[in-house]
Amino acid sequence: MILTSTYRDQTSLSRDLLAAFSALDHATTADLSPDTLAGALDRLLRRLAVLASLHGSAVPAQLLTALGGVDAGSVDPVDLAAAYLEHGTGTISGEASEIQQELVHFSRIVDIGQLGLQAGVDEHALRRLRGSDRLPDSLKVLSELVIVTRARLAQRGRLLPTPWLRPDPAAETDTGDVTIAAPPATPDYWMAVRCARRRLRRQFRYELSALLEYLTPVEAALALWAHAHEQQLPTGVDFLMVQADPCGVTAASWTYQPGTRPETDDIIGHVARQLPTITTLTTGQSTVVPMGEGAYRITADAFAAATVTDQTSNATAATLTAPPEIGTVTHQAMAEEARLLLSHYIGPELVSMEAGHIHLDRDLDIDQDTGAAIGAALMELLAARQTRPPVLTPMMDDDHVLVRLAPTTYRQFLQQTFGGAPMHLICESSPIIRAIVVALYQRLRNSKLGNRFDRRGGNLFLPLPDGSHCELFENIDGTPITGCVFFETALLTYRTAPARFDQYFAERYGLTVGVHEQAAQILSGDQPHDAKVAELGEYYRRYADITDPHRPDPHITALVADVLDQAAPVTAHLNVLEDYYEIQQGRVRQLLSLLGLPLRLVTVHFNAATGRVVLCDE
Repeated sequence: MILTSTYRDQTSLSRDLLAAFSALDHATTADLSPDTLAGALDRLLRRLAVLASLHGSAVPAQLLTALGGVDAGSVDPVDLAAAYLEHGTGTISGEASEIQQELVHFSRIVDIGQLGLQAGVDEHALRRLRGSDRLPDSLKVLSELVIVTRARLAQRGRLLPTPWLRPDPAAETDTGDVTIAAPPATPDYWMAVRCARRRLRRQFRYELSALLEYLTPVEAALALWAHAHEQQLPTGVDFLMVQADPCGVTAASWTYQPGTRPETDDIIGHVARQLPTITTLTTGQSTVVPMGEGAYRITADAFAAATVTDQTSNATAATLTAPPEIGTVTHQAMAEEARLLLSHYIGPELVSMEAGHIHLDRDLDIDQDTGAAIGAALMELLAARQTRPPVLTPMMDDDHVLVRLAPTTYRQFLQQTFGGAPMHLICESSPIIRAIVVALYQRLRNSKLGNRFDRRGGNLFLPLPDGSHCELFENIDGTPITGCVFFETALLTYRTAPARFDQYFAERYGLTVGVHEQAAQILSGDQPHDAKVAELGEYYRRYADITDPHRPDPHITALVADVLDQAAPVTAHLNVLEDYYEIQQGRVRQLLSLLGLPLRLVTVHFNAATGRVVLCDE
C-alpha cells in the first residue's frame, strides 16, 4: 500500500514528475540517458497539458510556466502539478491529490510503453497496428486518463462539456491538402486537418471518430496533438477543431512540424511554445485560424452556435449548433442495454460477478451507482437462466490510493442494491490474492514464458502477444508489489472458488474472522492513512510465509493447481466496469491465455456520462 510520502523522492523535477504521473518510477529513470529522460518528460508534459485544459483554456500554459519557474527546494513540482490538475491553480493545499493517484495507478497498468524494454517488440506492435481497426494503445490510454480526470472533476460539481454518442459517422471532404469533416445532420463540431499526405489526414480523421466515443471533439483534438508529437510524424500537420456545446463555442487549433527536438534543459519551454490554441467565444466574437495558405474564421452567432467561414472563398464551411437534447442518461436505460447484450452471451455459466468497483480514495459517485444498477439487472437475468446465480465478488482498491472511504460504507451501499446475495468483499491488498500470485508466478517461471521476462528499473515485466507488456512485479528484488494485470489474473483464480480459499486460510491460521473481513475492519477505522497502513501491515505479517514470490509455498501451490484443475475445461467470470478499463481487461485476457488458465473473462463496460454500454468477451 502507498503512503502519503510515496512518489516523493525529490530527486529532480523531471524524475519526480515522471514517478508521480507515469509508469516510469525513480528506479527506472535513474538509468535513463539525458536524451531519453527528456523525451519521456516531453511526452508526460503534453499529457498533463491536455488534462489541465479541463480547467480552462489558459491553465495548460499556466501549469507549464509555474513548473518552469520552480527552483530546487522551493516547491515540490509534484504538489504543484497536482494542484493544477485538481483545482486549475497553483495553490498547494497540502491535501492528498486524488487525480495524481489515479493517473499514476492507471499509467502503471496500461501505459508501460516500450522504453527500456526488449527491442523488436515495438516493431511487432507497429506492424500489427497497421492492419488494426482499433485506436493505438497510447492514444486510447490518454483518452482513459481524460475520462478519469473529467469524472473526478464532475463529481465535485464542475460543469464541463460531456461527450455524447453520435448515431451517424461524419461526412468527409478533401479539398487540396485539407480534409474537413463534420456530422452530416445538425453538426455540433467541424474539423479541418491540413497535411501533404492524404493517408495521414485520413488517419487523423479515423482516430478522431474513434475518440468521440469517449471524448468531446475539443478533448479529442488535444489528445491528437499530444499523440502527433509522440509519434514524431514525418510531415507537418495543421489541425483545427470547432465545437458548439451547451457550455458555448470553442475552437482548438495546433500545428506540428517534424524535426523539432528540444534541448534537454528546455523541455518545459519547448512544450509551452507548441501548446494548442484554445479559444472560447461568446456571442458576436470571432477568431481567425490560419491553415497553410488559407484561413478560417469562426464566429459565435449565439451562445451555443457558430459559423465557420473559409477566408479565401468567403464561403460558409459549416454552421454548428449544440447537440440536440438527447435526454438524461439513466441507470435504468443502461442496465436494460447491458441486459440485452448479455442475453446474447453464449458460453459457460458465469460463476462470479464484480460490479460497482471502487477506489477507496474517493466517495461513492455515479460510476458506482451505474455499475451496481447494471450488476443488479444482470444478476436477475443470470439467476433466471443459470443453475445458480453468480456470486458477488466486488473488489476495493486500497493498495494504490490514500484510503478515505470506509469499506463498511461501501458494503452497505452494495447491500442496498443486492440485498442478501452471497458476497465476498475483497481488498486489493489481500494476502490471499498475493499467495495465489506467488503460485501463478511459479507456474510462469517453470514454463517457456520464464525466458521472456523483461526488467526495467528493478521491475519485472512480461511481453504480451499484442506487443505490449504487463508489469508482473514492481521492485522484484526488494519488497515486491504485484502489477494490476497479474493481480487481476490471481483474483479471477480466487473468484473461481472463494469459499474454498477462505476456508483454507481460516483453518491454516486458526482465524475466527476472515482475512478480508479483518482487513476491511482495519481500513474502516478513523485513524490517519499511514496509521492504517501500519496496522494492516502488522496484521498481514502473519501471512508473510506464503506471499513472497521467491519462496512459493507448496500447499498454496497445490491448492491453486487443484482449483484450476476443477475449473477445467473453462470457468467464466463477469466484470461490470467503466470503459476506461477496456485496455486493462484486454491485457488480462492475454495473460490468462499465455498462462493457459481455464478461465474466461466477460466484461460489460459502461460510460455513465454518455450511456455507452458494450460487452467484451475476447
